[in-house]
Amino acid sequence: MHGSQGCGAFSKVYLIQHLREPIPLQNTAIDQISAVMGGDENLYQALKLLCEKNSPELITVMTTGLTEMQGCDTHRIIMDFKKDHPQYEMIRIVSMATPDFVGSMQTGFAHAVDSVVKQLVQPPSGLVRARKQVNVLCSVGMSSADIETLKRYLEAFELNSIFVPDLSLSLDGHLANDDFSALSTGGTSVQEIELMSESVATIVIGESMLPTAKWLKKRFSIDYIVSDMGMGLEAMDELVMALSSLSTTPVPDWITRSRKRLQDAMLDTHFLLTNASLSLGLEPDLALGYARLLNSVGAKIARVVSTLDTAGLKKIQAEEVIIGDLSMLLPCKANPSDLRISPSQLQDSKGRVSAVISNTHAAQLCEPDIPVIRAGYPCHDQFGNMDIRQFGYEGSRERLFALANRLLQNHVDEVTPHISAYRFGASEVTQKESA
Repeated sequence: MHGSQGCGAFSKVYLIQHLREPIPLQNTAIDQISAVMGGDENLYQALKLLCEKNSPELITVMTTGLTEMQGCDTHRIIMDFKKDHPQYEMIRIVSMATPDFVGSMQTGFAHAVDSVVKQLVQPPSGLVRARKQVNVLCSVGMSSADIETLKRYLEAFELNSIFVPDLSLSLDGHLANDDFSALSTGGTSVQEIELMSESVATIVIGESMLPTAKWLKKRFSIDYIVSDMGMGLEAMDELVMALSSLSTTPVPDWITRSRKRLQDAMLDTHFLLTNASLSLGLEPDLALGYARLLNSVGAKIARVVSTLDTAGLKKIQAEEVIIGDLSMLLPCKANPSDLRISPSQLQDSKGRVSAVISNTHAAQLCEPDIPVIRAGYPCHDQFGNMDIRQFGYEGSRERLFALANRLLQNHVDEVTPHISAYRFGASEVTQKESA
């Protein structure tokens, strides 16, 4: 990360708390002098140190708001470093512009994936493969468990896959053999990314990954299949049938059974979820995924608060879709003096939602009055964030159960139970017998 030490420390704190894993993030330590005079030398020396000390396969250079305001030309610095140090020619260095004053976490994540693909992928070699190969571009909303589930689906259709990124092998909570590693463990290799041009199709999970898929199609004529996070019966049916058509393989029995189990879960939970009023505070990709899942069981989405105005948000069936921050999540948090807030937001306590789906920061605003089902980033007040499955028939089923159980825990009877004045308890009977 090309920026000040505080930028790196702040990022690592949330990443480590959310993932419960060590994060191999280094910093160029821009101080007050280099912030004014330029930090080119900081980046140059940082690259030299990392290559000498760790010999990584890949280094990604991310900018920050400070270095972007400087106008730092990271591409030139990397080229100068490569020219001066030919011994490190085999170490790939990818540059990406990620200022913190533009976009959101979703756009930054998508831009990082896009930069890695565009700067690493090589022309096809023309080798004939025994099995068809597909590229898989995963949105920031996918967990390790989601990616692992998608891998199982692709393997069921006898498709080889290249995941960018593959968090199921790097941030899945496994204990590495070494006591400490300054590099990431597992994940997709550079060689695999170089071979993406030889795939027959690109699977796009999340709208934010679509630009990269379009570039692959334009550059290498690779068609793409888009799925809105693979949540809900309809979305998964479309993806499964597309995979079946691509591989010319019938749908396996276990996938059909998983679909039936989701149908049963929808029947079981619809008594509680139908007409339940919910709010979402998520990035656009994940918001669309949860919205489609909730709409399928008849839940009412009162409000969606997201970070960006994307085409996917226009597909959401909700009473309100707001581009803003978590302070605008609940009607009870509305400020009457704010001219941006519509009259429909000014509801009393009876109009509040049954539950919220969002991250830990939303929970700090809403709980204990309104339950919050954790999703998105960061969730630093619970363990196992990367084991939460949202994708596929299985993930949709588990999320419906999690939401229904949370509503049951916070259920309040509409009619207050009447306690008779003549009622007595067991303790009173015991006292009378002893007397």
